[in-house]
Formats: sequence, C-alpha cells, structure tokens
Amino acid sequence: MAYHVHQVRKRMKMLRGLLRLMRDALPADMYRQENAALRDAANALSVTRDAQVCINTFDILVPPETLDDKAQQLAPVREALVAERDRLLTAPSPETQGNNAARHLALARGEFAKMRERLPSWRLTDKGFKAIAGGLKKVYGRGRKAFAKASASGDDGDFHEWRKQVKYHWYHVRLLHSLWPRTMRARAKELQSLAERLGDEHDLTMLRAKLLRLEGIEEGALAELTWRASRRQLTLRDEARRLGGLLYAEAPKAFCRRYQRFWKVARF
Repeated sequence: MAYHVHQVRKRMKMLRGLLRLMRDALPADMYRQENAALRDAANALSVTRDAQVCINTFDILVPPETLDDKAQQLAPVREALVAERDRLLTAPSPETQGNNAARHLALARGEFAKMRERLPSWRLTDKGFKAIAGGLKKVYGRGRKAFAKASASGDDGDFHEWRKQVKYHWYHVRLLHSLWPRTMRARAKELQSLAERLGDEHDLTMLRAKLLRLEGIEEGALAELTWRASRRQLTLRDEARRLGGLLYAEAPKAFCRRYQRFWKVARF
C-alpha cells in the first residue's frame, strides 16, 4: 500500500509541474482550481507516506544487521515507528468501510477523475515557446533563489522549499527532452541526483521531528539516532550545495533565452 501511495503522489507532483510550466498560458482561475485539486489530494496521502519514510530512513541510518550489535538499543525506536505506520494504514474509515489508506487513495482517485472530465475545457492563451516561457523562467528563478536562501540559512524549511522547486524544474527539463535529447538528458540526470539528495535530507528532518514525539523510548537511544541523522544531513547538504551551484549558475533571463534558442533550432 505504501508503494502505491508513493507512486500516486509522484504523478500528482508531475502534473503540478506541467501546470506550472503552462501557467502563464492558462486562465488564472483554471490554474488555481487544478493546482489546488492536485495539492489537496496529495496532502491527503502524505500522512501514510511519511510514516513509511521514517522507517526507511531509520534503516539507512541503522542497517538491520547492526541491530544485533552495539545498536541494539535502537531497536525499540524502529518498533515504535512500525507500530505507528501500521496504525495509520489500518485505522478504520467509515467513509470507505475500509482503512485510512484506502480512504486517502479513494479521495485521490476521485480528484483524478474530476480533472480528467475537465481536461477538454483546457485552453492555452499562447502558442509555441511563449506558452511555456513564463513558467520555465519562474520555476527556475524560484529554485535559484531557494538555493541561495537555503545555503545561507541552513534552515530545514528553506531546504525543503528548495527541494520542491528543484523537482518542478526537473519535471520541466524532462518534458522538454526533445529540444536536445543528449543535453536535456544530462541535465535531468543531475537534477534527479540533486532532488534525491534533498529528498533524503528532508526525510532525515522528518525522522528527527518524529523522534521528538515518540514516547517510552530511552533518551540515550533517541540522542544516538538524532546524532546520526544530523551528521548525515550535513553531508547531504554539502553535496547539494555543490551540485546546486552548477545547476543554478545562470541568471533566469539567460537560462530562458538559451532554451528559447533550443526551441527555435528544434523548429517546434
């Protein structure tokens, strides 16, 4: 179930990325409606997804084979995380006569169905590169600003915002793959690598927050796991900063002009 929830959320984010690319060529009310629908449906699935992520992150910090050694004191932490995940997945939901996870998936499925019914009414106000220029430039620019802010502040929330903008830009590059396949493929690969680092970094933030809410766990175990998480976060942030400096080196106007030239050469 957790796998299916994760896959649905990924596709919702891809659709939101598409909307952002075409934003300036869509009627404002249409963009707001579709973006809000996808956002709300994705948020409904986030609770069960986040619970599984905390377990996966624990297993990276504390490989299973080490639980029989000096890290045995950390085993109760994993047990508590699994118990919470199972409770969220199996909690009864009167609306679907099933469990919470089933209810959340049903809500997401309903939003997709409604959006599909509205698709024939979608209309773009511009054609060609003009239809995507504003969205391409805006998302890249936001990512560049978020990179600078996160690098300067070191704040968890700033890194999370940068991650979101990186993923949207990654989706845009993938959508524009045919402009120059080899070049776009290389950039998409580096953006994926950056998104994965920032994603792992955010997962560690979630785990640290979860540890503060766990009850009945020895303080020593919580302190040990928090230390491991913090140390890993520092490494991931350093790697992300270096990669981000390369991917966001251009000013937004220059970046957009370059892609406009790609578009013209490709004769779209």
